[in-house]
Amino acid sequence: MNKTIIIALLAFTFCMKAIAQQGGKERMKAFKTAYITNELDLSVEEAEKFWPVYNQYDKKMYKLKVERGRKDRRRIKEVGGPENLSDEEASNIIFGMLNSEKEASVTREEMYTELSKILTPAKLLALYQAEMNFNKRLLHEYRKRKGN
Repeated sequence: MNKTIIIALLAFTFCMKAIAQQGGKERMKAFKTAYITNELDLSVEEAEKFWPVYNQYDKKMYKLKVERGRKDRRRIKEVGGPENLSDEEASNIIFGMLNSEKEASVTREEMYTELSKILTPAKLLALYQAEMNFNKRLLHEYRKRKGN
């Protein structure tokens, strides 16, 4: 058990260095896939059913969170900051963000409902934790590389 954790951490560190050096969304996705598969201890059969469903919802979540956020940040930057937006524009951005959060919550619930047909509740909970831990580690690595 301890050897598995040590190997996983070493693999994580190695992958993070490779990702940082070569970049790329595909490398990050491959690492996330490996990380989640390892954390959930998915069987081959589970993985074959799990990944198509998870990837479909992950793509939708990316569009909701990342693409929408970029669009909003770009608009705010174009006008020189939030104080330079009209009240109507600022309200539109705020309510757009809130709607994106609602839609993301509904999407996550749909994903977990669909995945409950494939995975046990314990593995669904492990997925939730694995996603959070993966994001925390990415943020930690990013901050470490930036020197903060």
